[in-house]
Amino acid sequence: MSHHKIPWYGSPSFKIKYDPEAAKSLLKEAGFSKANPVKIKAMISASGSGQMLPLPMNEYIQQNLAEVGIKVDFEVTEWNALIDLWRAGAKSPQAKGSHVINVSYTTQDPYSSFTRFLRSDLHAPKGVNWGFYNDPKMDDLLNAASAAFDPAERDAVLAKVHAREVDDAAFLWVVHDVAPRAMAQKVKGYVQAKNWFQSLTSAYIE
Repeated sequence: MSHHKIPWYGSPSFKIKYDPEAAKSLLKEAGFSKANPVKIKAMISASGSGQMLPLPMNEYIQQNLAEVGIKVDFEVTEWNALIDLWRAGAKSPQAKGSHVINVSYTTQDPYSSFTRFLRSDLHAPKGVNWGFYNDPKMDDLLNAASAAFDPAERDAVLAKVHAREVDDAAFLWVVHDVAPRAMAQKVKGYVQAKNWFQSLTSAYIE
């Protein structure tokens, strides 16, 4: 999910918030409850690749969802194995009937942020649209963004992409990694980028 201060944020109408009572109400309308929960199988990894603390984080989500009537079982694997499962897609026998995959990935450009996850033709084996998401309108927007050479024009299209993605609830966003860093007082000149990748070209030791 894009940060609201980034031009790609757009104007999504779906507001992401913590509201367990609303969740229970929606599930009740669909015939589910804590006594008759939705059952979901999720593939996760135990550690790896900047995921911070994936096991306790996933277990916290599991507990939260159980409170409203969603029972999540985990298929826990090693990080590199999870990447292979991600590339194989939800329809692969390797997915073992999983409904969800929880991966962390850099989202710093239009392709890595949106296209690779949302364009319908980039499912396995051609890409990592793991769940075979298919929305012709989204495809049109993504193609328009790819064809735009003017940054302002591209940003305007990507704002529509992001708003549609949020409103469609295509993903469950877990965490915004703020990339905290600690360094000695002698280190000066470091400027933290809004990115997983950092530049040390301006840093020096006093």
